[in-house]
Amino acid sequence: MRRVIRQSSSTSSALAAAGARSFWDPYGHQQESMFLDRKDLEQMYPTQKPKTTGGEYGYARGMHWATMLVPNPAIRLPHERRRLNPRPAKRVTVFGASGYLGAEVVRELCEHPAIEKVRACTRYPTLIPAGSDLDKLLQQYPDKIELHECDVTDRIQVNVASNGSDTLVFAVDFHNEYANNSHFDVFVTGAQNVSWTARSVRAERVIFCNGLDATFASESNYVDMRARGEDAVGANHPDATILRFGPLYGKNYRYRGLGKFIYPAVFPNTNVQPTWVVDAARAVVRATQANRAIRYKLDLGGPLTVTHSEMMREMAQRFHSRLVFPAQLSIARFLAKLLPWTTPNPWFDDNWILTWELDQTNRRSTLFDRLATWDRICMKPHTMAEAAAIERGEAELRPFHETDSEYLSVEAEEKAAMREEEEKAKSYGVHRAKAEPGFGRKDGLEMLAQEIYPGQQFRVRPLEGAKYPDTVKNPGPVNIQ
Repeated sequence: MRRVIRQSSSTSSALAAAGARSFWDPYGHQQESMFLDRKDLEQMYPTQKPKTTGGEYGYARGMHWATMLVPNPAIRLPHERRRLNPRPAKRVTVFGASGYLGAEVVRELCEHPAIEKVRACTRYPTLIPAGSDLDKLLQQYPDKIELHECDVTDRIQVNVASNGSDTLVFAVDFHNEYANNSHFDVFVTGAQNVSWTARSVRAERVIFCNGLDATFASESNYVDMRARGEDAVGANHPDATILRFGPLYGKNYRYRGLGKFIYPAVFPNTNVQPTWVVDAARAVVRATQANRAIRYKLDLGGPLTVTHSEMMREMAQRFHSRLVFPAQLSIARFLAKLLPWTTPNPWFDDNWILTWELDQTNRRSTLFDRLATWDRICMKPHTMAEAAAIERGEAELRPFHETDSEYLSVEAEEKAAMREEEEKAKSYGVHRAKAEPGFGRKDGLEMLAQEIYPGQQFRVRPLEGAKYPDTVKNPGPVNIQ
């Protein structure tokens, strides 16, 4: 026995001297692949096209690849000049116009006198049900609405629907995933297409409609991908406005299946701030006109915080009567897994159930940068009782464009205070950098004093040595100081 041990030790010493390993290492011959398995290699070097393409070209990769596929926002397009103060919208493209929120957004835009044209985008413009919200709007505003066929996962259709518009509104929402239409395709790739196309067609505003339930890395794909969509929009269009609403309700709420008669409330004690769909649509319209909404995330939950079951009971009491009762989570998740496999258009799935796991309430602005709520856009949301009274015709709802004067007065006061602060700073020798960029000029002017200084917003003295090129015959209205 001793002789065997002695022989083993000598063999190991010989192997060590030769540079080999004396322990079992299945990956010793290729160290770089130690942390890569077959699935990772298949994503890195795909050998076949995937089953789900979602309207894109090429190979679909894992969601972590989105960080490599997103265009770099630091690289400006050849024609692009960033407008720090976008002009109020006149031509608006609404993606998801046939949806519950999208149709209401189209209605409020058509009723606003400052909006000249509204492009209503839907995947199936030839299959709009007669008597639906969008069908009524097409009959009511035939001259103001353009109907477009557009799938947000198809960047060519997005470009066609966006070209010529100054504002793009992403109001797409859906729960049930199916082939070629996953949550990643719609909320991440779709949001990326819309926000990047906005820069390509020189649209000055992007408004992304989301919910207070959007949470990164949630167990629900629906909740997770909507949060990732916010990041995709912010990365591609830094001046975008992110609107996060509470659970929407209203008179024409779109119930699914038996949900019109019963509502089993899973997670009944979750806190929510329900938002009236008309208030949500008007917030979108205000964001198309307001400079105070640029580069902001607005948490727009309703004025009252109630539990999940209390919200549904009050909604059943004031709008459409139905039975609301608490439901067991295990039973609900079993049915949610079963329905997509047994029904062609299931009433709900596990993504919908897990949506109610976390509270859907406004976040604290002290914990997040550039986060605000209704006060930022000078709006006051309605309670469910007030909204029901308006829907029944018992109370009057003021036309939204009549409230613009209140917001404009607040914006004018802010601009006056800013001018006063600049004049006071000049007395101390501090001058604010001029940043009034127009769209692509060919006279070389953008290379001089009108360029943006991201890291040097203020300078001690005016810019020296800057003059217009000799080829410029009609210099711009803003003179170089």
